Amino acid sequence: MANRSLRTCKIGVVGLGYVGLPLAVEFGKHYKTVGLDIKEARIAELKAGRDSTLEADSAELKAAKKLSYTSRVEDIARAISTS
Repeated sequence: MANRSLRTCKIGVVGLGYVGLPLAVEFGKHYKTVGLDIKEARIAELKAGRDSTLEADSAELKAAKKLSYTSRVEDIARAISTS
C-alpha cells in the first residue's frame, strides 16, 4: 500500500445529520471532503448554504471550502478510492 498523507487523501462522510454534518464541515475546512446523504432535498439545502437542522450555520458551511455534497453513493465511492 502506498504511503498516504492526510493532506492528499479525500475524506468521505456518510450521513449528514447531527453527527455527520458537523464532522464533514470541520474536515471540509482543511481537507477535500465529500458528504453523502440519501435525501436529495438535504443535499440541495446544504449546497444552497442552509441547514434546516441547525447543526451548522451558513458561515460554517461557507467556511468549509473543500466540502462537496452528494446523494449518489457512486460519488463518494469514487472520491475515497482514489488518491
